[in-house]
Amino acid sequence: MKEFFRSFFASRLAFFVFCLLFFFLIAGIVGAMSKSFEKEKAKVSENTVLKINTNYTIPEQTQSGVPAGLGLLGFDGNQGIGLNDILANIKNAETDEKIKGIYIELGLNANSYATLQEIRDALEDFKKNSGKFIIAYGEVVSQSSFYLGSVADKIYLNPAGAIDFKGLSAQLTFYKGTLDKLGVKTQIFYDGKFKSATEPYRMEKMSDENRLQLEEFLNGLFDENLKEINENRNLSIPKYKLIADSLLAVYPTAAKQVGIVDELKYYDEVLAEIKTRCGLNTDDELKFVGQKDYRTSFTIEAPESSDGKIAVVYADGTIIDGSGENGYLGSKNFTEMMQKVRKDKDIKAVVLRVNSPGGSAIASDVMWREIEITKKEKPVYVSMGDYAASGGYMISCNADKIYAQPNTLTGSIGVFLIVPEISDFMNNKIGITFDTVNTSAHSDFPSITRQFSAREQQILQNGVDSTYLHFKQMVATGRNMTVDQVEAIAQGRIWTGVKAKEIGLVDEIGGIDEAIKGAKEKAGLKSYTIVEYPEQESTIIDDIILSLTEETKAKVQAEQLGILYPHYLAVKDLINRPVMQARIPYAITIK
Repeated sequence: MKEFFRSFFASRLAFFVFCLLFFFLIAGIVGAMSKSFEKEKAKVSENTVLKINTNYTIPEQTQSGVPAGLGLLGFDGNQGIGLNDILANIKNAETDEKIKGIYIELGLNANSYATLQEIRDALEDFKKNSGKFIIAYGEVVSQSSFYLGSVADKIYLNPAGAIDFKGLSAQLTFYKGTLDKLGVKTQIFYDGKFKSATEPYRMEKMSDENRLQLEEFLNGLFDENLKEINENRNLSIPKYKLIADSLLAVYPTAAKQVGIVDELKYYDEVLAEIKTRCGLNTDDELKFVGQKDYRTSFTIEAPESSDGKIAVVYADGTIIDGSGENGYLGSKNFTEMMQKVRKDKDIKAVVLRVNSPGGSAIASDVMWREIEITKKEKPVYVSMGDYAASGGYMISCNADKIYAQPNTLTGSIGVFLIVPEISDFMNNKIGITFDTVNTSAHSDFPSITRQFSAREQQILQNGVDSTYLHFKQMVATGRNMTVDQVEAIAQGRIWTGVKAKEIGLVDEIGGIDEAIKGAKEKAGLKSYTIVEYPEQESTIIDDIILSLTEETKAKVQAEQLGILYPHYLAVKDLINRPVMQARIPYAITIK
């Protein structure tokens, strides 16, 4: 027995020592690599060109990330910078004598147009204020990438490349047939004849109302895009529409003939032209600086004397109750941010940057209340991004002033609730049955393993009706309208930013810079500094844990499911979040 315990404790001691050594080994690796995590300033040489690549999903705010040095361990060190830093780069490049111009790398850009317009507007200012060149080049160029690149002095396409210019299309995916085959029923309650978020689960194609609103939205979006493009490319809008309708720009030579691009050139030829514009000889080295490196090369200097701070608060993602996960906007986190903003007496105004399709109606209400409290102490202005719809509009409607981009998707004032009923699926597909004992008639209500009774259905519909009325009252109060006036433009209908201004849902057309200027004037500030929330102060350990959990998990699922991945997320969301929703069908694909 003595030998047994001696052997037992010896093995435990050896295991403990191994764990201790392993911990110090990892700590040593992290410590040795920690310098790569520090934002060391990049050195920008004379005659450098800023390279802008937007061929990734651009977040509103740059996220702290893991450096490429840990790539072998499975971490992602190539996350793109956020819109906030892209705009800062372009602004700084205006007066940076070492930056001679900007090169836009065109490609399969899949970002929404409101985000791209923020960048495009900044590039317009860069050209006007600096007099420096902008050159755009691509091999395979998407329609949205062309929209961004049209701001350039010259657009070049590879002679064997392709450009996608054929007008806009929106495709919705419907799951009713799949759910019917699986034996999954959906119990749906909603208000608003245009509230189309429920249609994928109760219909097999769009309703007439949904088709109408999408047609009007897409036509308005396309017209606005063509208006922007036409200011730089000098083709009439009818000419652009003819090119799109007739697919006249499909091939490179045709794209040049109709004026969609300026010339067909190979990459080396484009580099040669950029050298010439920089005043370099053929044999001189052409130097580029990327977006991440350039952002570390400068700091935004605070004015010598500041009247106060303006807080830019990012409300980005689908709205959920509680803490926000990766890609979600949690009411708890938002509340904590707004409390910090209110406590900071140096913050004189708030710009709420909303990029959300909505989500939980309760969480949206909680966030609305935080805006209501905050604006009693300091001005709150809203800047709408790609989406500020449904719950995203709810949290916006009570601000002192609302700015939207012309191509922002907003409105969608409506409410719905979807509860799946899975008893047939569980019984007929996998042989699981349920049996229940209740103390009262509705003790197991709500349940996903049985259908609701008529009484229960009425209770849920009453709840949706009440939430919808409350939503309209919020909008009426915030926008100085009557409830009847709100009802005429509500019912779940989506609007472009331009149309939303016409009907009173927003105040001004403009981007985040315009909203900040407006907040500055409202607060009576002559000079100010910007502070951003959420604060990006995560540590290396935080980044490693995040990469090991949400990001890595999502990547594995996406790789395994391929084109089915977005549909998996939609059905998962249906099952996991059976709560009252103020949300748009954010899975709309516009291309």
